[in-house]
Amino acid sequence: MKIVLVRCPCISLPYPPSIGMAYLNSFLKKAGHEVFIFDLNIELFHSVNDEKKKIWNTPDGSSLIKLSEEVISDHNDLFNNYIRKILATEATVIGFSVWDSNILCSLKFAREIKKLNRSINIVFGGPECFPRWSGKTLIKEDCVDVVVYGEGEKTLKELIDYIEVTGRIGLHPGTIVKNNFNIIDCSSREPIKDLDSMPFPDFNGFPLDKYMTNEFPIIFNRGCTRKCTYCSLPGTTPRYRWRSADSIYEEMKYQIRKHPQIDSFHSDSPALNSNLKELSKLCDLIIRDGLKIIWSGFAVIDKDMDLSLLRKMKQAGCLGLNFGIESGSQRVTDKMRKGFRIQDSEQNIRDAYSAGIEVVANFIVGFPGENEEDFQLTLDFISRNRQYISFVGSAASCWILPYMYLYDHTDEFGITMHSGDWSCEGNNYQIRKAREDRFREFINSLNIGKSFPKLPQEVGR
Repeated sequence: MKIVLVRCPCISLPYPPSIGMAYLNSFLKKAGHEVFIFDLNIELFHSVNDEKKKIWNTPDGSSLIKLSEEVISDHNDLFNNYIRKILATEATVIGFSVWDSNILCSLKFAREIKKLNRSINIVFGGPECFPRWSGKTLIKEDCVDVVVYGEGEKTLKELIDYIEVTGRIGLHPGTIVKNNFNIIDCSSREPIKDLDSMPFPDFNGFPLDKYMTNEFPIIFNRGCTRKCTYCSLPGTTPRYRWRSADSIYEEMKYQIRKHPQIDSFHSDSPALNSNLKELSKLCDLIIRDGLKIIWSGFAVIDKDMDLSLLRKMKQAGCLGLNFGIESGSQRVTDKMRKGFRIQDSEQNIRDAYSAGIEVVANFIVGFPGENEEDFQLTLDFISRNRQYISFVGSAASCWILPYMYLYDHTDEFGITMHSGDWSCEGNNYQIRKAREDRFREFINSLNIGKSFPKLPQEVGR
């Protein structure tokens, strides 16, 4: 069967290519299907001016939604051209990767496609499609036939195989479907237990010449060992699973053989250091074979990640680590259930610096229960560690959404939910916004970078 996978604008940081779509690509091809990739997010990115590119490169959801409306309005001819190309594939199923910032664009595409061919099955999947986010709203759209949520590889394959045999959409775990006038949530699907058994992500079909980087995404694990109260991941991906060092290393070599221009990887996992034994072994494999690559990614603070391991990581090509420090107050980090001591975070970033690894530090302002003293402790933390921090990656005020522990335990934190907002004693939107502004001014005064470090081949582009 012919399948089209589409990612519409506007999703921030439109490069490198989507590893989620690449995994779907490999799963469906392995099952014998023909797959066509349309990453319109990067295609349209190159069609806008520099001012809009700057907005596109930020993680501000409201700005991206507004930008998507402008892109739709200003590039209607391009949209129609891509619709013609998609229909020319004669695909039976078209799957959209849906995020909060590209819902409008995805729906526009789906509606136009359905107008031209009602028999095409339109599948919406991706981060925004969980039932408690937009999944149960999106399925009500006439142009959407089925919504897939959670890990989509097995679900989409099973869904497509059923359509191929019966011509109909079945009731599959991990989907939300329509049945006459009823909306049916078919329940979540058990996640893939053995990540080593998965085929490597397939980036064939992606417009690789347009991503402006020689970096590929890679996963070290899925889920997270931590259960931070402000994070939705424990609710959407509750089971932690890790890949073996051998599997990760074989994938690195595989991608480099297929795409010789690739010389770097970024871990899209919540924490590449969640299994220190396998991480150390991966470094040993890279060093043993003299593989010349650089890599980086998100990491958790871990007192067991010592200087010797960090030096080995640097020797194996680790360029940077992106830490979720969030606060310099032990009282606040305990409320967040971060699982580390403030001295552990200081030791990790100082050791990383000593090893020659760039440190990105992320912070949350205005967590429930944070007072002025806690906020000052965060500023003090940054001040005394300023020389070890290369960049401040995120400095956002705390928000509360479904699937977060905070959202489901508002009484525990004294939180009152409002329409699109929240408050608690000594904490409301105005207080959080004021602290966020003060935080940014403070960072600017220290002249610390405010974005993830660019890899060498990206500099100046």
